Amino acid sequence: MADDIETRLIGIVQSTLREQSGDGALAVSADDSMETVAAWDSLSFMSVFEAVNAAFEIEPDFDDAVHYTSIAALRDYLEGVRA
Repeated sequence: MADDIETRLIGIVQSTLREQSGDGALAVSADDSMETVAAWDSLSFMSVFEAVNAAFEIEPDFDDAVHYTSIAALRDYLEGVRA
């Protein structure tokens, strides 16, 4: 299940950042975060937040936004929410 969530997350984050940045070659991996992907900045953060919430049909509290800064943190958060 974790692999499925991670794979979906990578796809969602990658496509969102590609759209926001206009860089169709931008790649995101399981090890990436806002610190490692220049396009994942404070402006695109909200797009990632909205895209993940829509894809996983969740409505997190504002305090949960801290989990939206890396693929690993998002995966762990979603595993807890969907458990």
